[in-house]
Amino acid sequence: MRALQSRMSRAVEKISQRLILSCRSIHACKSFPVRLLGLVCVAGLFSGALSGMSAAQPPLFRHVDAALAGVTIKPVKTLRFLVSDDFPPFAYRNAAGALSGYSIAVAQAICAEARIRCTFVIRPWEQLRSALLAGRGDVIAGGMRMDSAAFAKMDFTRPYLKAMGRFAARKPSPLSATDAGALAGRRIGVIKGSIHARWIRAHYTRSRIQPYDTLAKAREALRTARIDAFFDDWLRMAYWVSGRASRDCCQLLPGWFVERDFAWNDLAMAVRRGNDNLRQLLDQKMDALQADGRLAALAARFLPFGAAEAKR
Repeated sequence: MRALQSRMSRAVEKISQRLILSCRSIHACKSFPVRLLGLVCVAGLFSGALSGMSAAQPPLFRHVDAALAGVTIKPVKTLRFLVSDDFPPFAYRNAAGALSGYSIAVAQAICAEARIRCTFVIRPWEQLRSALLAGRGDVIAGGMRMDSAAFAKMDFTRPYLKAMGRFAARKPSPLSATDAGALAGRRIGVIKGSIHARWIRAHYTRSRIQPYDTLAKAREALRTARIDAFFDDWLRMAYWVSGRASRDCCQLLPGWFVERDFAWNDLAMAVRRGNDNLRQLLDQKMDALQADGRLAALAARFLPFGAAEAKR
């Protein structure tokens, strides 16, 4: 288990360069097609921290489209999901060598809900898009960067995992809240030029923002108490604070930040452009998983919710 967690942590570091920081400028993100906004910036996205829940409790990942439940969708007999097996915690080989991960489990749950036969087609991550367009699979299970080039060839479902920001602080921390008022005057570390840095500068105007050139420098600043808090993507933050690299220095603070500015890195499924029937089928079944709690249960099974949480 420890070896798997270490592997996950290293993989998240690598993947974050591909996915989490794929769009380093808010202004560049806003130049993407307007229809992207319609898919990932739906009514389920909130402004600010979701503070009315336990810090370890996952927020709602999807806006459930009630109207879609009544849409008649042409039956699909089989589905081929294109995945890479080096994308933990979303798609990877477990200790027994079997395909596992959050995206894999969601795909399997969709197939069970729809009562259709599904298979997984393994390809290197960089070949997933070309394999889909060549008809070697029907759906990319997740991990595609949603940029203008992708939207020219593919359509995306609504997200089944939203990109979120979180704060971390040293143990023990006097901080019990993470709103702008609570962090006024505090030193907040960010990665220079990142989406998270731009968002913090826009919303935490009374805090002292400390930019760092690299992720490693920002983490070390937190570990050595040169900053009061560090704001970054929640997933890699969770793996770091609960892993060996942090030397047990730090903890996640209360509050999930689900913002439009982070939504470009949401996890969604991709189909070939114009395949509305399949896209609607996937969204309809994922809505059912969201509505009865199964999606949250799968997320809690594979993702590090509750890792090194601050005691309240």
